[in-house]
Amino acid sequence: FYIPNAFTPDGSGTNDGFIPVFTSRVDPFDFNMKIFDRWGELLYETFDMNNGWDGTYGGKIVADGVYVWSISFGDTISDDRYYRKGHVTLLK
Repeated sequence: FYIPNAFTPDGSGTNDGFIPVFTSRVDPFDFNMKIFDRWGELLYETFDMNNGWDGTYGGKIVADGVYVWSISFGDTISDDRYYRKGHVTLLK
């Protein structure tokens, strides 16, 4: 899988959202992604691997900066679960 480290939610139609790209083996019924600000406040959560974060919180685009993500998902071939954490930069 590939997880981008920056995105630009400027409405241009290119790179407007933060969404991981999976190629195979991800169980769509066992997926969770969370986005946090630098103080640890949960800004976004989804259980749908096809829904990315659009850079908003409370209906408004958040400030430029670095945000923390955590993703957990199950493997379709085995019973393994994967947990990953990282950061993404939002640029307007």
